[in-house]
Amino acid sequence: MKFDQHFLINEELAEEIVSYLKIKPNESVLEIGPGKGILTKFLQKATLVELDNNLCEELKKKFPKHKIINKNILKIKLNYDKIIGNIPYSISEPLINKLLKSDFKLVVLTVPEKFLTKGLLSLIIPDLLEIKTLKVIDKKEFSPKPKVNSKVISIKKKSLNKQQKIIKKIYMQSDKKLKNIINTDLEFKNKRIRELNLNEWKVLMNDIKRTAING
Repeated sequence: MKFDQHFLINEELAEEIVSYLKIKPNESVLEIGPGKGILTKFLQKATLVELDNNLCEELKKKFPKHKIINKNILKIKLNYDKIIGNIPYSISEPLINKLLKSDFKLVVLTVPEKFLTKGLLSLIIPDLLEIKTLKVIDKKEFSPKPKVNSKVISIKKKSLNKQQKIIKKIYMQSDKKLKNIINTDLEFKNKRIRELNLNEWKVLMNDIKRTAING
């Protein structure tokens, strides 16, 4: 299996990224895709989830005190206090969707720089999670060097208002038809949520917000 792996090679950056977690005593920590362990060496105690078998064996030798799981992160429950990792585009959307259903305090991820700047996720997710860009990292800090720069983002739960709760309820039921989730006269009400395009989502969200204001 070919993995979409770009390893951070700057240890000072790695230490800085881990510091964003502000780990307190007794907090549970999960690292996603530790790779060769450049972030891991700055984590006193953590659960590491790594899909690559060979890297898993190396990690077990380097970090015998850490719990290491050789599994796809999308198959793991994310109910940890703090979560950190370097993730590729290929799992970014399903991972964010998984976080919406998980119980956590703070997530710090290194992602491609354009992540959440366009498309459906950029429209919906800012309504459902508090996301901040902490740092932009030049692609030369990785090996092999990716095609684009990366950024470090923090993700926190946010207190949702009525309309945001409705948006989340709809978004999380991708296989259901819109009309079976909410009462609506929108022309695409017979579509399943996963079938809605970006413009339809914009219309839907504006309708929800307008209804909330008028209601």
